[in-house]
Amino acid sequence: MYDERSIELLTGLTAEQRAALGELYARLDEELRVEVHRRQRELFKEWLALGRVAPSRGGEAGYAAFLAVLKQIWIEQAPQVSPQIREHKPYKKRLRSALEKNYLDELVRLREKEKLSWRQLSDHFKQEFKKTVSHTYLKRIYEERLAEQKGR
Repeated sequence: MYDERSIELLTGLTAEQRAALGELYARLDEELRVEVHRRQRELFKEWLALGRVAPSRGGEAGYAAFLAVLKQIWIEQAPQVSPQIREHKPYKKRLRSALEKNYLDELVRLREKEKLSWRQLSDHFKQEFKKTVSHTYLKRIYEERLAEQKGR
C-alpha cells in the first residue's frame, strides 16, 4: 500500500492533476522522457539530502519527484497552463476576485444607502461573509470602482 498523502504533500497536486500529468508524459517524445527521468533523479537526491523525505518512503518520493519535474516541464512547454494543473492564485488575488465578483455590489449598497463607515463595512464582511478584509482595502477597491464607472 502506498501513502497518497505524502505524494500530495510533496507535489501539491490532486489526484486529478497527477492523472493529467501522466497523460502529458504519454505524449512526450522519448528525448524529453529521458530528460524527465534525469531531472527526477536529481530532485529525488536533493530531497533526500535536505531530509524532506524519509528513505523508507522512497517509492512515493520518487514518484512525487517525477510528478514535480513533469509539472515543471509542462509549465516550461506551455505558457498557458492547463486549468487542471495551474497554480492557485495567491490569497490576496483570490480575495480581490471574490470581492469584485460576489460582494462589490453589496459593498457599494452598504456604503451608499446604509452609510456604513469603512470599519463597519469590514466588520460586516467578517460577520456576514466570513471574509476578513481591512477597511482600507475596502475603501481602495470601492474608489477604484467609482473611478472605473466615471471613466465609462
